[in-house]
Amino acid sequence: MQHAIRCNTYLILLVCILTYAVPARAGIDLTAVSQSRKIQVTIYNPADLTMVTDSRTLHLAGGMNQIRFSWTGTRIDPTSLALAITDPSSDVTIEQMRFPPDTKDLAIWHVHAEKPCQAEIDITYFTSGLFWEPRYMAFLSPDRSQIRLTGYVRVQNRSGEDYDNARIRLVVGKIHLLDRISDLADRPYPYGRPKTQFPDNRQQDAYAQGKALLESAPKMAVQKSMAAPAPKKIEKTGLSEYFLYTIAGTQTIARNWSSQLVSFDVPEVSANTLYVYDEQRFGARAVQMLTFKNNTASGLGKFPLPGGGFRVFHKIDQKGGMTFAGIAETDYIPAGKKVELLLGTARRMKVTPKVTKFAKTNLAFDDLGNLSGFDDVRTIALDITNFSDQAAAFEITRHQPDPDFTITDISGQDRFEKIDQNRFRFFVTLEPGTEKTICYTITTYKGDRKWQQIPVPSS
Repeated sequence: MQHAIRCNTYLILLVCILTYAVPARAGIDLTAVSQSRKIQVTIYNPADLTMVTDSRTLHLAGGMNQIRFSWTGTRIDPTSLALAITDPSSDVTIEQMRFPPDTKDLAIWHVHAEKPCQAEIDITYFTSGLFWEPRYMAFLSPDRSQIRLTGYVRVQNRSGEDYDNARIRLVVGKIHLLDRISDLADRPYPYGRPKTQFPDNRQQDAYAQGKALLESAPKMAVQKSMAAPAPKKIEKTGLSEYFLYTIAGTQTIARNWSSQLVSFDVPEVSANTLYVYDEQRFGARAVQMLTFKNNTASGLGKFPLPGGGFRVFHKIDQKGGMTFAGIAETDYIPAGKKVELLLGTARRMKVTPKVTKFAKTNLAFDDLGNLSGFDDVRTIALDITNFSDQAAAFEITRHQPDPDFTITDISGQDRFEKIDQNRFRFFVTLEPGTEKTICYTITTYKGDRKWQQIPVPSS
């Protein structure tokens, strides 16, 4: 990290700077600060919010000491700055923190020590400009029954700060912020007024709650960095409505740069390819839908999958040949949930509905002889064609605006189900290069016939 808690080699220069920047006070000495012992970066998704914990060692003189912290050119929110002594048994107390008048990027802590000593400290703050996004690569087997699924995490740094050898944690979940961190970082002075030393209680309490939330993640052991390059492992932990991904070892996040890390790699995930026909959702076309479950039976399911983009490829032979199947986006995927990846129009599959017979029966009349109801009877044919060289499973959903109907005389399907009062669905599998027709009769009761008919059970 580059901001101005400097190491001992720059102590003389820092003394010169403070001589002019801060009025001299009796009993106040400049504190020598070591390089960071540990930096932890917790990046929240999708909010533009990151909490940084910078652990260092103070070399304190007896009496009052000053610690100078500056953040010029970064996206740090000054209202979130906090310093904590991590050893509660030490005779060191933090007396106050102040922002010098007419300065934008400088904070000074006054720390009192009973005698010369070393003290371990954590400096924490919120910053904006750090983002992470998940990406997935799926490789379909030649028979489309399995996929190799690899998850990636891409971390981007536009915060204006370098984070060297940082422990990185990634949090999934929705958070409500009173103010955007980027707006607070852009204020001309901390808290909006040059001489204000402390925020109002409402805002201070809000940030204290946010900090406590991000710090509530359990501490986890991480692997030490190895001399030889190796893929970073990512450990996952549940936090109630939030989920934490911890990257093993340490990682340098350079400003204006991005890194891509492997989250998981599962070689065999059970999958199904469906060709879906649903005019209300997709229009008059069949679409290709790749489905799998985020559960232990599929080799997943130990943790939810954050929403992201899937790139799907189809292996067409055992020699490594493949084609690009499509791109799909998903929302947050809880453990145990079915995943549906819409891969676009299935050009080799065709479904054509048509009415082959129509009649009005069981006419009903009121006391004046006016037509008050009838049965609308239609025979429907669904012509299905598989032009591909592989077997294809179809899922055909039909919508009926009027809920008062019955379905009879179904033929040609493998399975039929009633979804709700307005929808029903057929399932059928076609061999390569074949056609099949599903037929059914739908009777819709109009007017008084809604109350007069004796419904015929659906078959």
